[in-house]
Amino acid sequence: MDKLLRLPTAFLEPARISSTYNKVVCQLHFRSYLPGPMDFYIDFARRAAHALNMPCSGTVYLPTKTTRWTVIRGPFVHKKSQENFERKTHKRLLVIKDTNRAVVDRWLWYLTQNCPPGVGMRVTLWEWNELGVGQKMLDEAKGKEERRMLKDVETLSSESGDNNKQVIQMADMLIKGMELDLDAEDKKDEGSVKEK
Repeated sequence: MDKLLRLPTAFLEPARISSTYNKVVCQLHFRSYLPGPMDFYIDFARRAAHALNMPCSGTVYLPTKTTRWTVIRGPFVHKKSQENFERKTHKRLLVIKDTNRAVVDRWLWYLTQNCPPGVGMRVTLWEWNELGVGQKMLDEAKGKEERRMLKDVETLSSESGDNNKQVIQMADMLIKGMELDLDAEDKKDEGSVKEK
């Protein structure tokens, strides 16, 4: 009786690793006309994810898409004799959470190398950035605006001497912007010194 209860791990459900932060990193969609090879390949993908220590969801069964069409057997006299055809597209989903992007890329590369014929895959990847991304983007935008204004000043100064007023105005705007940035940095530094 004891030997009957002990099955090899290949016959058991693939082991799962629980996610700590529950952040979705990758969704892998599978499609196939035949569900058997696709389910076998999904089992393979889940076992590969477990070997790479990746938190992987169980198989999510998505709705099966059924396509039907009718074809006439002959174009003239046999118009009333028609044939009906049907094709079912089976869909599955795996969700990967809390994993490094390099590990996910390596896993996807491994799966594409071992993909059986007749199984289609579509990958959706997410990237998570640290806090302060908006401020970095704003700083980059300010830098681009200043570069554009400097180019305008250079073109105006290379032209006739009548545009000196415009050059002076743009230079004053640039200087005021730089002074505001320096004042903001000084206040930020003073605040960090007071906190210590």
